[in-house]
Amino acid sequence: MATDYTPKKIGEKHYTLDVQELTCPYPQVLVTRALEKLSPNDTLEVVLNNPPSVRDIPPALKDRGYEVAEVVNLDQKTWKIIVHIKK
Repeated sequence: MATDYTPKKIGEKHYTLDVQELTCPYPQVLVTRALEKLSPNDTLEVVLNNPPSVRDIPPALKDRGYEVAEVVNLDQKTWKIIVHIKK
């Protein structure tokens, strides 16, 4: 069964994307695709557990003009990257 990697709405202009268990380059590709589908002033929370993606995704998104508001370590193996769309 295929997993659905589309952003899920969790509030007004607030979405989440779970890319846990994926390794590079898939988390970054899926996050970029998800952000392209959202609108200005939307927020995307990305949940992931791949340390290289946690290191690489924030600067890549900043280079594309997105605002990475926060990177939160939820536990020893899981992180959340909060991204605001300013475009």
